[in-house]
Amino acid sequence: MSVSSAGADGRTSRASGVQSVARAAVLLGAVVDSSSSGVTLTELSKITGLNVSTVHRLLGTLCSEGLLCRSREGDRFLPGPVLLRLGRRSLAASGLPEVTAILKELADGTGETASIGMRRGDNVLVLVSVQSEQPLRYLGEPGVSVPLAGSAMGLAMMAFDATPRAGRALPRGVTTQTFTQGRTGNRPGDGADRGSRDADCNGRGAHDGRSAEWSAAPEQWALRVRLLAAQFRGYAVFDGAEDSGLRGLAAPVDSGSPYVQLAVDIQGPAGRMADARLDGLGARVIAAADSLRGLPVALALGQL
Repeated sequence: MSVSSAGADGRTSRASGVQSVARAAVLLGAVVDSSSSGVTLTELSKITGLNVSTVHRLLGTLCSEGLLCRSREGDRFLPGPVLLRLGRRSLAASGLPEVTAILKELADGTGETASIGMRRGDNVLVLVSVQSEQPLRYLGEPGVSVPLAGSAMGLAMMAFDATPRAGRALPRGVTTQTFTQGRTGNRPGDGADRGSRDADCNGRGAHDGRSAEWSAAPEQWALRVRLLAAQFRGYAVFDGAEDSGLRGLAAPVDSGSPYVQLAVDIQGPAGRMADARLDGLGARVIAAADSLRGLPVALALGQL
């Protein structure tokens, strides 16, 4: 009986240890995904669903081991030196130098700042940027997160990953019609389009409902046009706000994932990226995206 009891105690201890490791991993992920200013104990409890006492205990251990650290004020938690060393080692092994070299070649060849970004939900997270050497240039900002529909990289991801799949939500404000009508290649005069017009003429509601939706959200039309243009060209173009004067060109990166998770872009003053230069610049961006395909960093990030 004593042997059996010891075995049970051993299994319980191992199970408890595995659970603690799993919870610690969840906390580390929450801190890494938080803003650069860090995250509080209460926020971590809400994010992870763990009670405050458990989070407090695990945070103490993670900080003592150097995986996390406290902010100067002491109320927020940030990645610690050990976690940062692990990150640098991981990136070094994943082919990041090759990525930087490809972006540098793209920046030199186009004269504009080149970046690679990954999809995170409804946003694009800029991972690495290589600045242009032009006096007037876009200052790449790694770590910045921008809406999918508000960047060239986001448009490229949506345009070439346009068919919604199970478990993958569309960006907020984007309907399946935005994708499926353009993706299937329906043009005025195609059968599907004629069917919609027939339904309208016969007084049935399919076409009326779609018209009401589009008329209520004209920005959906603008987005659809951008996605169709990107599919036709092979690269996406995004013009920033007039006061920014910026233009971006992006192409998707095949990372081995069933979804498009990564894209590469260039950004610079719209005056230097005139319409007459778009195809030439776009060809360079596409070539850079092709060069990034298959690199370990692309394969790793593309699976996230």
